[in-house]
Amino acid sequence: MLSSCVNNWRGVEALANGYGFTYRGRHCSEFGVNLLSYTVHTPDIREYEDQVDGIAGVIDYGSEWGKRPIDVKIDIDPNDAQFKVRQSQILTWLKPTLAAGVLIFDDVPDRLYYAKLSGRLTPEQFGKYGVLDFSFKCTDPFAYGQESIFETTLTASPSLITILSEGSEATPPVIELTNTSSTQTVSGITIINEYKIE
Repeated sequence: MLSSCVNNWRGVEALANGYGFTYRGRHCSEFGVNLLSYTVHTPDIREYEDQVDGIAGVIDYGSEWGKRPIDVKIDIDPNDAQFKVRQSQILTWLKPTLAAGVLIFDDVPDRLYYAKLSGRLTPEQFGKYGVLDFSFKCTDPFAYGQESIFETTLTASPSLITILSEGSEATPPVIELTNTSSTQTVSGITIINEYKIE
């Protein structure tokens, strides 16, 4: 019973501090769920290498990012429904047979992941109260920020526009040009590839 009381207190404190998450457009509080803790792991690494007899070490053919696991611990505020019913409702919300959904944690609202449930919900039940441990997997290992829109009006030619990305990975931009002139055409546009600023 002590474990139940401690976890429940932590859950209430977490909810009071706005500590939760949104998945597929629904916040965990809609299900009476409190986020106790979570860990966003670094992505797995796929390494391509080969061993050659008589040569020390290995031949390295490069590496790529693999999937990213996210471990989550939640508890459930007791109500009139039985714990098993609540667990079933949560599983329906997290339904792993659907495509990956958008996952956003309250304490980092400007970062989202495309994730889906991986493995089982592991319950620890105390009457109508309980704690669940489970994991998401992100087959797309990257975290995404909010869409950044840059708008400007060109009034002179030539003009130079510099657009910076705050992410750590190369991001292909979408560039849209609108010509408001009725007498001139837009021509001579050059796009220079992104480069890293040290």
